[in-house]
Amino acid sequence: MANTANDGLMLPEQVWDEQPPPGESSGKGTRSGTPLAWSHGQLVRLAWSIDAGRPIEQPSIVACRYMRRC
Repeated sequence: MANTANDGLMLPEQVWDEQPPPGESSGKGTRSGTPLAWSHGQLVRLAWSIDAGRPIEQPSIVACRYMRRC
């Protein structure tokens, strides 16, 4: 996710996949909404979760339904 950041370290809303159009690079932003603040928030949550070894944010209704942790 961090590798998709532009020169200003802003994260894009969308990135090109494995078959980008001519002149574009796979894994780079499509020039869609950048910066996208929620993308930055998700990257921080992902980093915290990796560091903690578990999801740091999980709504109880989701845990109850899918993880059977009620």
